[in-house]
Amino acid sequence: MLRLRFLFDIAFPALVMCLTGILLYSSVVSDTGYRSLSALEKEAAEKEAQLNELQARRIELEKRADLLNPKSLDPDLLDERIRGVLGYTREGDVVISRRELDRLLAD
Repeated sequence: MLRLRFLFDIAFPALVMCLTGILLYSSVVSDTGYRSLSALEKEAAEKEAQLNELQARRIELEKRADLLNPKSLDPDLLDERIRGVLGYTREGDVVISRRELDRLLAD
């Protein structure tokens, strides 16, 4: 009877407290714990920013590819590309890059 009382009064609560402590510790410190969650959230935010940059770049490239489409070929773009590839400029030409022009028009 004394053994049974010892188990219910001391051993069982001590065991439950130890298991609770282990679970709390592992929920914070382990590989699947709270610290890892915050690191994964930070990495996800970085990847989201990188994805947004890549999507913006893709839209820019799609617009440029549309300008190079044979059905809607832009003569100014064609002239720009020919001069850029061959390295020709005439005396008095003012060369403004497309990005600079877009930036100026946006302001």
